Amino acid sequence: MILSGVGYTLHLALAKEITADIHPVFLAFWRSFLAFLFAAPLIWFLHVRIHTARFGALVTRSLIGSAGFVFGLIAIWPKFGLPLAEFNALSFTRPLFVTLLAMFLLHEKVGVHRSTAVIVGFIGVLVMTLLPALIGQEGGAHFNAGSVFAILSSLCFAFTIVLVKSLTGVHQPLALLIWANLLSSIFILPAALAVWAVPSSGEWIQIAGMAFFGVVAQFCFIKGMSVGDASFLSPMDYLRLPMGATADWFMIRALPGIFVWAGAGIIVVSTLYITWREHVLNRVKPPQPPKI
Repeated sequence: MILSGVGYTLHLALAKEITADIHPVFLAFWRSFLAFLFAAPLIWFLHVRIHTARFGALVTRSLIGSAGFVFGLIAIWPKFGLPLAEFNALSFTRPLFVTLLAMFLLHEKVGVHRSTAVIVGFIGVLVMTLLPALIGQEGGAHFNAGSVFAILSSLCFAFTIVLVKSLTGVHQPLALLIWANLLSSIFILPAALAVWAVPSSGEWIQIAGMAFFGVVAQFCFIKGMSVGDASFLSPMDYLRLPMGATADWFMIRALPGIFVWAGAGIIVVSTLYITWREHVLNRVKPPQPPKI
């Protein structure tokens, strides 16, 4: 999980650097296509079974995931100036969206505890974005189109997480990764052709590095979740905030303001509570002795 966070941070840092000269949609296509090429050999080496069961759900998941990739790259586009740490902090809303979507799409019962935690989490978003703007203070997230795209990206990936819950029973995790990157390449290609560019050799190296670290992040995340307890590993994802802050410091010599840390802290606490609550509710009760 820690290596996943490192890979994800390097992936975003390279993407942010490249989008200064290359359109995010063009970059999203090559990120997906190269990621598919990097992951394809795993089919042979790890004996991954690829099949088309529930293909409609695979397409839907990849289509929404593609939108999430594009929105994420647009969010960190230098045109909007959203730092990586702020993007990561806003991406922590993903578990909150997952809880809401599971309630509406999967008809999962969400009690007052988790509902309150979701509300508190979104208050954390307001603390990061609207509160500093309303009181005229610095130190909040850049409340602009970049932050809106970051939240939309989280919403899209929350959709994919909910869909994955219903797909892991029929597809291996790595098969889902390979399907996602292949289908995303197909979906994004028409839009990428409209903004096609001819990168330099140095930019191609950066694009390949971005795709490679993206695959590393995905693979390590899947591997970590497959061998460890999700309730223990999920909080490690929040290490992406200090990792992103470190990357921002090296790239733009800037650190997140107090409202970003405060808002992110509120979101982290609320999502940790949701994780703990789900762990408690899913705990297997000990068998009761038969009545005599």
